[in-house]
Amino acid sequence: MKSTIEFHANGKLLLTGEYLVLAGAKALALPVRFGQQMIIRETAKRVVDWESRSVAGTWFSAWFDPVTLKFISTDNKRVASDIEKLLLAARWLNPGFLTGPAGWKVVVNANYPLEWGLGSSSTLISLVAAWAGVQTFDLFRKISKGSGYDIACAGQQGLLYYQLRKGRREITPARAGSALRENTWFTYLGNKQDSAREAAAFLLSQNYTPIDLAEVSRLSTAICDADSPEELIKLVDEHEFILSTILKREPIAGRFRTFPGTVKSLGAWGGDFAMFVSGMEREVVNRHLHQAGFDKIFSYNDIEIQA
Repeated sequence: MKSTIEFHANGKLLLTGEYLVLAGAKALALPVRFGQQMIIRETAKRVVDWESRSVAGTWFSAWFDPVTLKFISTDNKRVASDIEKLLLAARWLNPGFLTGPAGWKVVVNANYPLEWGLGSSSTLISLVAAWAGVQTFDLFRKISKGSGYDIACAGQQGLLYYQLRKGRREITPARAGSALRENTWFTYLGNKQDSAREAAAFLLSQNYTPIDLAEVSRLSTAICDADSPEELIKLVDEHEFILSTILKREPIAGRFRTFPGTVKSLGAWGGDFAMFVSGMEREVVNRHLHQAGFDKIFSYNDIEIQA
């Protein structure tokens, strides 16, 4: 009987500390119920037969040589090259990875549309690390210069603080206050951002101060702990003002002037998901967002991982 193994990794939303988390600010991150599953089955054919799927169906396939880990054939050379680099990095960390006589059928299933930007790259790194038997952050550092908060979310089950201090990462469980849990909604804005490019541009600009880092760190805790929608709205607007000044971009709330509350960009500004904060009932919030053209609207409880 051929052996089959399965792994799962969670997607993420960065609620606070976007960009500045790279420079050492404390960020608040939420692992979400959307993520990726990897199913690996041993086969007799000496090849790594890879297939990636989302809710829309199969979107990528390739064959990899298990000796060289180079792709043999594929329907997307760019994606195949990225996976090739990931597999090679995993073997560098574990020289015994994929060196036996067997072949493998690999199926990666995402339970959400990939354009939502919930961490298809970070979850894949986590999945390959589990398969190769290496530390996830070690593999991440071989191929990425990001902060790593998304890697932390891939293996965590609840809200967390993430901070880089002198090259060391601190991951601390967090508990959502009543405002975050009861008065926030999330939706995909319809314009997926290139997070790596955005992060590189931010680091190159160096347009922030130690005071900015301290203020965003303070706001991360305050936003998490807020008890009322009014308090949360005020704190979110403070956070958006700081980032708007640093990035020299208008806060996203300006696009939703009739919304009864405020809006916060999540992750790279200009696309991906946004967080809407309001003291109004869900029906009122939904109506406003439907009128703005959004049909997939999630409450905090909708999107968090359920125990």
